[in-house]
Amino acid sequence: MAKKLWGGRFRKKIDPDFDKFSASFRWDHRLSGYDLAIDAAHAKALKKCGVLTSSEAKKILAAVASLQKKAAAGTLKLDKSSEDVHSAIQAELKKIAGPAADKIHTGRSRNDLVSQSSRLYVKDHLVRIARLLTVLQKEIVAKAAQSEKVLLPGMTHLQPAQVLSQAHIFLSYVEMLERDRLLAGGALKLADLCVLGSGALAGTTYALDQKLIARELGLSAITRNSYDVAGDRDFVAAALYVTWSIGTHLSRIAEDLMIGQTRGFMTVDMDQAFCTGSSMMPQKKNADFTELVRGAAGVFAGNFTGMAVTLKGLPTSYNRDLQWDKKYLFESVETAEEILTIFIRLMKTLRINAPAAEKFLKDESLYATDLADYLVGRGVPFGTAHEQVGKIVSFSEEKGIAISKIGLDLLKQFAPKLEADVYDLFTPEHSVRMKKTSGSTHPAEIAKQINFWKHKLK
Repeated sequence: MAKKLWGGRFRKKIDPDFDKFSASFRWDHRLSGYDLAIDAAHAKALKKCGVLTSSEAKKILAAVASLQKKAAAGTLKLDKSSEDVHSAIQAELKKIAGPAADKIHTGRSRNDLVSQSSRLYVKDHLVRIARLLTVLQKEIVAKAAQSEKVLLPGMTHLQPAQVLSQAHIFLSYVEMLERDRLLAGGALKLADLCVLGSGALAGTTYALDQKLIARELGLSAITRNSYDVAGDRDFVAAALYVTWSIGTHLSRIAEDLMIGQTRGFMTVDMDQAFCTGSSMMPQKKNADFTELVRGAAGVFAGNFTGMAVTLKGLPTSYNRDLQWDKKYLFESVETAEEILTIFIRLMKTLRINAPAAEKFLKDESLYATDLADYLVGRGVPFGTAHEQVGKIVSFSEEKGIAISKIGLDLLKQFAPKLEADVYDLFTPEHSVRMKKTSGSTHPAEIAKQINFWKHKLK
């Protein structure tokens, strides 16, 4: 068992069950690479301020390099009974560097060490998540370009509403994911901070060159307040919020795809590679990946909420409650990366069923808003036009007659301003071309949006 970093004051052994419960190695072993990078930077700072001799620093740096090489090869074995990854790494350093390794913890606490290694983890993984989001956006833009001319009913309240291009729906997904990329960028800034030299809360008595440490670790700034960073986990909460947002957006996209692939719609076809069958019903093709994505949104929400509630109950500075941040952080970040990786392949293989989409355009209530706008163009106030068209739709449904098949004389009884050209309205192509605003489903606007995203995501 790795030696505790704090045991000198204690005469009694720690309760074994409490020892197991309080250990964080089962989570923070993921931080070993960051811990080693910190050790290398800290050793250089300790040498510069005279704590380490050149010989001692050389031994420690050689030991760190040896462990980093093993980590890169996947052969680094740490003592799983260690209290945390920091204790485990220090024990390994001592095996190689000898007594010199006992000096590596000079001028630092596990408080600033765990904060710094967690920040490096968050920074790296947010960059990775942002890249995955970009790749997913590219795949969706490609699907939009393929489906510009596929028209189908857009829905509100899960009811057919107005005619849209399928590309317009895909492009809405790109917008959602872009907000996630912006959130990831903001969260990354909170993590991009050197906190080493803060000690437990008050700073250290050693003249550590914090700017040197920051440069070594690729960090852009050093902390202004050691007391604040001891208990700051806003960067963790921000990263968890990013995963919550991604999880929520992917859940909504997954729900769209699940509805689209049901027997009643069949407008999308998910590749079998992302589906499973039934152990009882041979005919089943279940969209299990999208269901798991939808369920994972609850994991992201739960972890973000858990972190937020933990922080709410704490005084400032460090408290051991903060150890739970690892469980929340690692699960959410790594699950998000896994889901995004698979979602990219799902979108690449997704197929749109244009004939099935066209079938739903036979519902002429989709053109009700166009009809009301037509009346407005002939001087009818919109409120009046809305009521008149509502009566026409109701009549059509009651009689089982398509609006375009109702005679003009009869239509005029509901809306006197209607003329013979009203029948030109009842085509999906005309409907989308009526839209005039930026960001609309007009074909020219769709092409403009696709072109914008292709250039932005290069």
